Amino acid sequence: MRTNFSVDGTGGGTGNGGGTGSGPRSVGRTVAVLGGGGFVGRELVGRLVASGHVVRVGSRNPESDQALARFPGDGRVEFLKASVNDAESLERLFNGADAGINLVSIMSPDVKAMHRVNVEGARLAALVARQEGVEQYMHMSAIGASLQSPGNYGRSKGLAEQAVRAVFPEASLLRPSVIFGPEDSFFNMFALMAKLSPVLPVFAPNTHFQPVYVGDVAKAAIALVEPGHEGMTVEAGGPDVLTMKELMEFVLEASGRHRLLVPVPDCVARMEAEILEPLPGHLLTRDQVVMMGLDNVVQPGPDNLQSLGITPTAMRSVVPDYLKGSICESWRRFRK
Repeated sequence: MRTNFSVDGTGGGTGNGGGTGSGPRSVGRTVAVLGGGGFVGRELVGRLVASGHVVRVGSRNPESDQALARFPGDGRVEFLKASVNDAESLERLFNGADAGINLVSIMSPDVKAMHRVNVEGARLAALVARQEGVEQYMHMSAIGASLQSPGNYGRSKGLAEQAVRAVFPEASLLRPSVIFGPEDSFFNMFALMAKLSPVLPVFAPNTHFQPVYVGDVAKAAIALVEPGHEGMTVEAGGPDVLTMKELMEFVLEASGRHRLLVPVPDCVARMEAEILEPLPGHLLTRDQVVMMGLDNVVQPGPDNLQSLGITPTAMRSVVPDYLKGSICESWRRFRK
């Protein structure tokens, strides 16, 4: 998850096709997307533009998001500098928008910073969207979001859901499992490790995951800001439920590597997190160790992708195509 806000200010320009400036007018709605330059955001914006919508992207660095203007379609992209913690920039973003989507969250060892973005920012974004007359609103949450979560991140996502619904009761919530796609930071990270090391460490080997394709997550987000889906809570997972050990075996198979899988005991993982957490980049944190020990699968009760008419995409139909590249390619995708 990308840390994607904390500054205020006014916005950039608009773009369509391969350039900037005015382009063909969209016949669709105006959809404001916070965090549109991230992994899920890029997929979402591309699909919205293809469907003919005006997509207003709010981010910390609009100049770094200009590539979004090149997506093909009858829609167009507008760029605004915005922050989930700045009401004035949010007012500019949501003013006149028909729908709003907030994709912004961070996972950080700094609990106060995480609360400021994940909880306070989520609440403010939803509040301003409601005040600006946005009709449909979706907040990106996560499987495992709960006030009772043993992890700080899981609790922050649970508090965010509560805060969003308190100020925008009709808001929809989308809770994905681990998200995969050509630019993901999950499979690409482990594939990169497999290419660089003769062994592949396996944290929480018995924890279950249900990876979901980024395209399916984007489809779900779009569906949830269409009329008739107000107030839904959707958990998004793919067709495969695998343990972490099985996922690492899949990574090796998909990347064409043969490596020794070494399970990492919980006590060792916690010790490694103690060492790595203070270092730049936070390669492993104590909270991540806690969250990795929790099953990350769709639970009975909430709606799922099938509720929205979406057939989940299997990992095997997508992942092998992007894991067999060079070390440089894996590094580029991981860092994107």
